[in-house]
Amino acid sequence: MKKLVALILALVMCLFCFAACGNNDDAKDTDTNADTEASSDTNADTAEDVAADVAGDIAYLQSQGKMIVGVTYLEPLDFQDENGAWIGFDAELAMAVGEKLGVEVEFQEISWEAKEAELAAKHIDCIWNGLTITPARQEEMSISSPYMINKQIVVVRADDAGNYSDVNSLAGKVIAAEAGSAGEEIVLGNIADAVYVEKSIQLDALTEVKALTSDAAVIDYVMANYLINKEGSDYADLEILDMSLSDTEYYGIAFRKGSDLTARVNEILAELEEDGTIAAIAEKYALSDALVSMAAE
Repeated sequence: MKKLVALILALVMCLFCFAACGNNDDAKDTDTNADTEASSDTNADTAEDVAADVAGDIAYLQSQGKMIVGVTYLEPLDFQDENGAWIGFDAELAMAVGEKLGVEVEFQEISWEAKEAELAAKHIDCIWNGLTITPARQEEMSISSPYMINKQIVVVRADDAGNYSDVNSLAGKVIAAEAGSAGEEIVLGNIADAVYVEKSIQLDALTEVKALTSDAAVIDYVMANYLINKEGSDYADLEILDMSLSDTEYYGIAFRKGSDLTARVNEILAELEEDGTIAAIAEKYALSDALVSMAAE
């Protein structure tokens, strides 16, 4: 009798083990299927990303229906009217190019220091904001042909201008410039013992001088000349010093490295020059003398 009971118990245990193994195999199959599906989803996402990159920025913009332009407040290139709409030479030219591309143009304020990162992350599609073309920037971004001439200049109060004759006379002075700008490079690298005041935009550097909190500002000539000399200017009491701080600079439009937009925008700019659009916008903002011809590009 005892042997019979033992035999029955053994059979029951075997059946239980077989059932458990079967359930584990089913669970493993389910987990494997789930992993396969997840992997397929990941591969699909990766494939879409790769396809988007291969298609290029032109196709990307057209799929989005818009081009996001990174800007800072830089009158007369990019600034806002009383209704908050972005206007200025660069802003209007960007809109004309957007029309040719068949997309809406959206302006987004950025930190000038973070412009390259914003562009690479596709938070913006281009930087169209008085961007000085430099070899270092060309390494990081794809930049259009030059469309405007610029230089870095020194602005001081008019009643103080007689105290400055050359770069050496700026030594030890309190000087404001925009963070990440060509002006900042000059203050930190070319003016001995300068007390540097870092500002987020060039307009604030100019305001520093007007407010007597800085002795001078190093900013773009295009902006300073426009703001100081325009009718009814709030900065008429400031003066641009007659001294050379840098070689002639050129503005360009920055796109992502390898972008197919660069060549297409160069073509469009040449078309807009030929039909008179660029000249009309430049005249509106007193920038006719600063234009660079795109015809030979």
